[in-house]
Amino acid sequence: MIHMSSKKIDDFEAFKIFLAMKSHFNNEYNYAEYDGAFKAKKESYSKRKDRYTFVQLSKKFGKKELEEFFLSLFLNVTEKGNIAVSGTNNMWTGNLLDKEATDTYKNWKKRLQSLQYNFINDCETIFDRGLEEELEFNQIFKSVNGNYPLIIRLEKMGDICVETVVVFDMIFDFINNVRIADTTYWPVYKKKVKDYTPFLKVDVPRYVGVMKTLLIEDYYDNYGQYLLTNRG
Repeated sequence: MIHMSSKKIDDFEAFKIFLAMKSHFNNEYNYAEYDGAFKAKKESYSKRKDRYTFVQLSKKFGKKELEEFFLSLFLNVTEKGNIAVSGTNNMWTGNLLDKEATDTYKNWKKRLQSLQYNFINDCETIFDRGLEEELEFNQIFKSVNGNYPLIIRLEKMGDICVETVVVFDMIFDFINNVRIADTTYWPVYKKKVKDYTPFLKVDVPRYVGVMKTLLIEDYYDNYGQYLLTNRG
């Protein structure tokens, strides 16, 4: 997981964090691998017309909070908690001080504060829909007849939040095994989920336990028995 520092920063450091997070979600740069370090010329920065934005952000946030703020914006999640797969490569810095940006950050923090609660509710939604579609447990996470896996379809519709998808991918590593013909939406979606993963601090064994308890207590006749034949 990425360790985020809460120390105070100046506007140039805020600008470099912005560039690093932008590159993490839009290019091949790995924020975790480089601990957010990113090369930028201060001389070039001093000539930018949007310096005021980063001055204000550096006053408003410490390093940890600013990393989280940029993360929530580049993740580009709707109010329902599902990914809006649209480009953030050309994000206008002038919007970073808008109320909409602040609201996006607040909504992200609320989802994180309710992560386990949301996960349990989302599990019920996933398992109930799986039963409706007469899917076996493992089919919930697989492409069936060339379609998106059920769990991804539910996230796309806003019925479950993206964090639940990330947690299940931490548990089953299913994203890398999805095989569908879509070469437009899926690669972008997959990258966002994988790019988000190192930022989400989750006690995976705890969530495995939550999932198992729910399956055994409420879905034993259908999915709970899967645990008995697929231990581990």
